[in-house]
Amino acid sequence: MKKLKLLQLGHFFLWIAILLSGTSCGVKQESGPLSNQGSEDGAGDSQQVIAMLPKLINIDYFDACNRGAAEAASDLGIRLIYDGPSEPSGSEQNKFMDTWIRQGVDAICIAPNQPKTIRRFVEKAQAAGIKVFTWDSDAVESGRDLMISQVEESELGEMLMDEIAGQMNGKGEWAIAIASLDAANLNAWRRYAEARALAKYPEMILVDTVLTKEDENYARQKVETLLNAHPNLKGIIAFDSNSVPGAAEALKTTGKSGSIALTGCSTPSKMRPYLNQNILKSFFLWDPSALGDLTVRVAHAVLSGKELKEGTAIPGYGPIRFSKEDSKTVILSDPIRFTKDNIDEFDFGI
Repeated sequence: MKKLKLLQLGHFFLWIAILLSGTSCGVKQESGPLSNQGSEDGAGDSQQVIAMLPKLINIDYFDACNRGAAEAASDLGIRLIYDGPSEPSGSEQNKFMDTWIRQGVDAICIAPNQPKTIRRFVEKAQAAGIKVFTWDSDAVESGRDLMISQVEESELGEMLMDEIAGQMNGKGEWAIAIASLDAANLNAWRRYAEARALAKYPEMILVDTVLTKEDENYARQKVETLLNAHPNLKGIIAFDSNSVPGAAEALKTTGKSGSIALTGCSTPSKMRPYLNQNILKSFFLWDPSALGDLTVRVAHAVLSGKELKEGTAIPGYGPIRFSKEDSKTVILSDPIRFTKDNIDEFDFGI
């Protein structure tokens, strides 16, 4: 009887140790063991564990991505870990990656804040047999297995430029508001927009680029300063979900809405009031919950040994589309142009 009690006590302390090993770095986890942690009889748990790392948490765009990812994970019977930094920090993201590598997840999906910093963690994960995917924002040189992109980058960049050029009649001074010069997706769209302007709109002059740090109020302040510095400004492209409403608020508070065109990428709930007040005519987006959903489904398919190519059917999603520019990038959809007339037709929950 004493031996039995000692054995039970040993099992109790073993489980305490396992539970404590998964609490580092503040990582929020669903319940259940990691897939490659052995059970007491030496057999591995077959449930896939996918860790998903956004640029930052607690903003509506990435909250929507989380909802879509969670729905896909529930549908597929996957254990999903979704967590990240509260500020857009590359070094903090790397801590999450390092923790998940030690814990032995099956896949890590990251939307990198600083693409150049993740390569050694991608290599470390792959050496441990962990698949690594980028989503929302890419890090091509990191060696990631696949990228799941919301749109074709060239298509969105050119659409944004054509939109603002149309509102400016193809001439005049324009400027850029963008979260940072590190985010790969934002800056790819920016480069395509600038190239489009040079090639198609020779009478349009780019006069300034302001960095807004993924902060709506800071974006408002920076755009107000921009408006004062360039009194002849005729248009602004804002490339991220916080810069667009920040810029719209700056136009509103300075009384320059209507005289300066604005477009960019943001979320319906933030932009609906500004559309209704005619502070801007349009903005662009995709369904972020669908991006989270597709990311999990693609990771699951790869982990399950499915060979992916153009038109491959992904359960719960349908045939997938690959980028014309990168054969290792899956494209979610075409961009959606939102206006006052169609915004109520879409319900992304954001």
